[in-house]
Formats: sequence, structure tokens, C-alpha cells
Amino acid sequence: MKKAAVLAAAIGVLGAAAPAAAQFRQVTKAPSTWASAWVGGYLSPGRVYDASGNWDFGSTFAGGVGLHRQVGRGLVLGVETSFAPASYERTDASTGELIEDGDARLVTGMLTGRLQTGGGGDFGMYLTGGAGAFVYGLSGLDGWDPDLALSTGAGLEYRPSANRALFVEWGRYWTFHQKEGVRDNTTKHSQLRAGVRFGF
Repeated sequence: MKKAAVLAAAIGVLGAAAPAAAQFRQVTKAPSTWASAWVGGYLSPGRVYDASGNWDFGSTFAGGVGLHRQVGRGLVLGVETSFAPASYERTDASTGELIEDGDARLVTGMLTGRLQTGGGGDFGMYLTGGAGAFVYGLSGLDGWDPDLALSTGAGLEYRPSANRALFVEWGRYWTFHQKEGVRDNTTKHSQLRAGVRFGF
């Protein structure tokens, strides 16, 4: 009789504890917005053909930030910007003689998207692309020179938790410079980046 009473009491305690535990249990909600920060660099940036001469940039360190919104399964859309200090040489388009060398700033402002294409568990693969502006700032020229730019890339992502991610990404910019007085107005810049994302 005593054993039955103890068993009934234990069952009663467990039955009361289950709803209480459910109240305190936190359900992790998938993030709807992702903020990214990264460091990397440009690998042998392409030559820019300009009426003032040819612009050649050296490989350089770069950094950037982005903010994207989840809009579908595996798809995010948003904005990103980057900055890179670089050295450059400006040469005569006809003779190849050096006109000047100095410091430059390479700045981007892009509307971009990422589409997850594979992976499993905590690891994922994605493709990225976008459109916006690639802006050159040369110490020997007055002001900034913005160009239309398109971008494509691919990356690998690891998520140690539901709202954090680490990633590495390779990408390329296609920039379209003004055509006046030049034989080619398309330039390619390759970039490698690694960074972290936080979801909220």
C-alpha cells in the first residue's frame, strides 16, 4: 500500500513538472537577418584603361561589412560595402612610360544575394552575386571615379550555432569604365575573403 502511494506521488510530481519544464524551455528561432564582417584582399587587380592613362594596382588587403535579409529557403538579399587601400601606377597608354605612382582607395557599394546550393549539417556551400558601384580614388586625380560593377562568387560556410556562421569566399568584380579615349572599358578584380556572420 505504501509503495503504491509513493509511486502515485512520483507520477504526480512528474506530471506537474512536465508542463513547467515546457514553459521554461526556449525554442531557438531561425534568424531572419544576417550581419557580416570580413577581411581579405584583392589578388592582382586588373588594369583600368582611362583617358588619363592606364591604372595598375597592386595586390592589397581589404575589409568589408554586409547586412542581408532571409527572403526564402536558402536565399538572402541585402547590401554590402568594402574598402581597400592600394598602391597604383599610372602609365601612358601609348608609350607605357610611368606618369605617376601613389596611393589609391578601392571602395565598393553593392546590392547582393546569396543562394545556398549544397552541404549538410553545419556545413554549407553557396553562390553569390550582385550589382552596384566600384569606386576608385587615386591620389593623383581629383575626386572619386565610380564605375558600374557586377559581382559573382562562391563560398563555404560553417555554422557552430543557429545564429552564427564562419565563411570563406572567392569572388570577382566586373567593372565597366567610361569608354572615352580608351580601347577597353572592362576590368576584372578577383577577391578572397574570410569572415563571420551573426543572425538576429
